[in-house]
Amino acid sequence: MAFPLGGMFYNKILGFCFFILLFLVQICREFINRSVYCTRESNPHCGTDGVTYGNKCAFCKAVRSGGKIRLKHLGKC
Repeated sequence: MAFPLGGMFYNKILGFCFFILLFLVQICREFINRSVYCTRESNPHCGTDGVTYGNKCAFCKAVRSGGKIRLKHLGKC
């Protein structure tokens, strides 16, 4: 897909969005099944929404629920 005006810029944006999507699919792959329940294990994940999720499972469920959330860093926000 190419764009006539500023094509390089838009292609970079699309590439970055694809990378983020691929990253989230990879990091959350084990939680794709909606019947998986999260444990209470403490392994904080900080989302770009400023919320500290208790563990990877809780973070992935928030991402999957339609939130436009990315992983900011591991640990508390």
